[in-house]
Amino acid sequence: MLDQAKAVEKRLKRLRMAKLSKDLFDEIVDEMLKEKRSLMEMMAELDVDDQAIYDAQERIAKRSTNAAKTGGEAAPAKAAPEKKAAKAK
Repeated sequence: MLDQAKAVEKRLKRLRMAKLSKDLFDEIVDEMLKEKRSLMEMMAELDVDDQAIYDAQERIAKRSTNAAKTGGEAAPAKAAPEKKAAKAK
């Protein structure tokens, strides 16, 4: 029972960290897709909206198609740089 509690705690910590890292978020979404989880289950467990999951799926698909083109392992996705607001003159 103690081992099960530790496993649950580790999983929850990983889910919290996913909010800080797009790579980890994509990895978790990919695992959930392989487990055939529904969109609603993913939204509830990750505490995000559907657009965040769709964005992650796009990044995963792009990574896998790029890996197929190069014939190698999928490279880790890099977070897109945030656009800065235009300076007012």
